[in-house]
Amino acid sequence: MTAFKSILVAAVLSSAFSGLAYAQGSTFTAKVEGAPAQTRLIAINTMWNCSGDTCIAHPNHAVSVRACRQFAHQAGVRVTAYGNESQQLSADELARCNGDQTVQQARN
Repeated sequence: MTAFKSILVAAVLSSAFSGLAYAQGSTFTAKVEGAPAQTRLIAINTMWNCSGDTCIAHPNHAVSVRACRQFAHQAGVRVTAYGNESQQLSADELARCNGDQTVQQARN
């Protein structure tokens, strides 16, 4: 019976710590033009919840043009702001995220 109690305590503690680690992740916000067709969507293995022109998620990746581009593709909208509490994409990065031709040509 003691082994069972030890296993039970270990399982409870590990689930408590994993919940705590998840809660400490940053919150990403994406502002978009218009509203996505779906209120919930998945981009880069992350569930995004959208309301109006704002989508929120708790991803396990960094703020990047690539992540923004995949979000924009999955949502089917242009992104006007993308990032978390500590980092936001610049205007140039947002243009690349949205696939603006003038920025892509200037980089070639």
